[in-house]
Amino acid sequence: MAKSVIVYGPQGSGKTLHARAIAEKHGLGRVIDLEDVKLMGERLQRQGFLYLSCSQSYAERAAGLLGTEVIHIDEALASIGDSAAGVSHG
Repeated sequence: MAKSVIVYGPQGSGKTLHARAIAEKHGLGRVIDLEDVKLMGERLQRQGFLYLSCSQSYAERAAGLLGTEVIHIDEALASIGDSAAGVSHG
């Protein structure tokens, strides 16, 4: 199973809209909002998850705990061949 990845970017930047395609590109089976993990008291998973976050600092802290990479939404969109044209960057 693939190592979990965290994608961050401002609200309205396309994280949720393109999450499934980004997850598939990275070989990940589940998508979850990183802030929901904190609210629900769940544990971060090192493998198989695409985590989404609006906060770069929170994304970086979580990535440090997981030993995984943090990707800005623009880079994630480029990796799936989508452009950010028309998407709000808040």
